[in-house]
Amino acid sequence: MKRILPGLTWLILWILSWLPGFVFHFLAMVTNFIASGIFGYRKEVVLSNIDRSFPELSTEEKQEIARKFYKHFSELFLEIILLLRLNPNKLSSRLSFSDPEVIAGALRAKQNIITATGHFGNWEWNVPLLLASGYRVLAVYKPQSSKFSDQLMKDIRQKPGVILVPMKDTYRVISREINSSEAPFALLLVADQIPARGDIRFWTTFLNQDSAFFTGTEKISKSFNLPVYYLDQVKNRFANYKVNMTLLHNGTSLVQKGDVTRKFAELLEKSIRHTPYLWLWSHRRWKYHREELPLKA
Repeated sequence: MKRILPGLTWLILWILSWLPGFVFHFLAMVTNFIASGIFGYRKEVVLSNIDRSFPELSTEEKQEIARKFYKHFSELFLEIILLLRLNPNKLSSRLSFSDPEVIAGALRAKQNIITATGHFGNWEWNVPLLLASGYRVLAVYKPQSSKFSDQLMKDIRQKPGVILVPMKDTYRVISREINSSEAPFALLLVADQIPARGDIRFWTTFLNQDSAFFTGTEKISKSFNLPVYYLDQVKNRFANYKVNMTLLHNGTSLVQKGDVTRKFAELLEKSIRHTPYLWLWSHRRWKYHREELPLKA
């Protein structure tokens, strides 16, 4: 039963993915009305996060960011449903790299790479884009507490060429795949989640606030000499994105501890400041404070 229910839900979502486009737009409007208008989903968190991040903006400007965020948020899951039926190799009209030569060059060199992104745009769409480029994808995820939700998301994300990697298994799977004879892989990390209290090893100023970041991207890059690329999205309209791919670290140059993590935070902040409503403002990002939590070794 634990496996059947998520599978049945996936089947229902797959059937829904074949609905015509105008139905998706209507559903997005209804979802937006319910989430922001009726229930005010995490509205206090959203407004508080925006207020602290942009103290220089007027109340009206902050409310406009929130309004656009809820519209985008209402489209996110519908875009994921749509991906269930779309072939990664036939997505070019909806999803593409702004400069495809960047990843094409890495693939020609047969480089295994790290791609780091945040909860910005629709991060789930990075998976089929990397697949379409010719890379296998190691998609690192944090298992959810709900077994139903965890299995459902694994069913949705699983595609030919994708290896789903629980966070705790990341190093083991990378070591295995580096030594395999398979095609090069792109390790996909959504790296803006806040670490647990006992795992905080890095602080920086991010969106006007002291912010803790995972240092896993940096550690993996140094351990395996893997280059790190930052993925930034531009949303043109519903289910239509351009992705900018920027080299963050070449994987071999000597850098100071924390530099790669800090550079990721800086690039992510630049993306958010450019298009604020595309970030996941409903996330409780600032639960801890630097003065309360000394860094772990």
